[in-house]
Amino acid sequence: MPHGQGHYLKLTWRGEVRRVLVHDPPGHEGRSLPLVLALHGTGGTGRIMAHLSGLSRLADERDFRVAYPQAQGEPGLEDPVRGAAWNAGPGLGCPLHPGADDTAFLQAVVDRVDQHGPVDSRRIHVAGFSNGARMAHRLALSAPWVSAIAAVAGAPVWGEAPARPVPTLMFHGTGDRHIPFEGGLGALGRQVPALPAREAAARWAALMGCGPEPGTEDLNAHRLDLWSSDACQVGFWTVAGMGHAWPGGRPYAPGADLPAPDLSAAHLIWAFFEAHPLESP
Repeated sequence: MPHGQGHYLKLTWRGEVRRVLVHDPPGHEGRSLPLVLALHGTGGTGRIMAHLSGLSRLADERDFRVAYPQAQGEPGLEDPVRGAAWNAGPGLGCPLHPGADDTAFLQAVVDRVDQHGPVDSRRIHVAGFSNGARMAHRLALSAPWVSAIAAVAGAPVWGEAPARPVPTLMFHGTGDRHIPFEGGLGALGRQVPALPAREAAARWAALMGCGPEPGTEDLNAHRLDLWSSDACQVGFWTVAGMGHAWPGGRPYAPGADLPAPDLSAAHLIWAFFEAHPLESP
């Protein structure tokens, strides 16, 4: 991990002992804190997600807790059948590990972290990379405890409109070869064609009940489209020139695409999360 070592919590899930890497900010004992679930991509691990995202260092600065769960499958193997991956549902190929109920598993992760240290139930957020980004979208559709999500380098999953709008912030590099920005087949080849990334974001914004026309904001060479309504916000960052990577972070593996150095996904994500606690019923 790039900052601090964190520690592992164990939980028994359907007869199997699973481990979750957790990073606590200084002086966390006894305090109810926001929680960010940070979900790795296919073939990844919780430790890789901590390394690439920079969320642990930011957690120390901004006083929140991060949990890095581990999906089923083989770490280090970018294979949609055997590699460690979240069952985010159909689209971009088959459901990975179709027997896995990862929505329920991640709820169990939240409960286990809450046993370790109190979690602010109005501030449980999900940030994912690649396949983890798709799982974040899946949770927005199926998990009522999610406050807001962030998705980096991952296409949305589709389904019925959620029971409530879930604030969403997305990032996608124009040079991404795995999930192409302009849509179509990615470098892995086995996947079904993806929608163009901005079109997918606009459809997601419509699903969340946002207005049809976004506002725009430029930062360096990058652009934010922001769809808004009284009930929800959906933001989409077009990251100029970047491949399959986490802006402002580290490459997920040796030889992997380089992140954009002049845009910090971690800082932008946390600012978005802070602004969007779960509304009281």
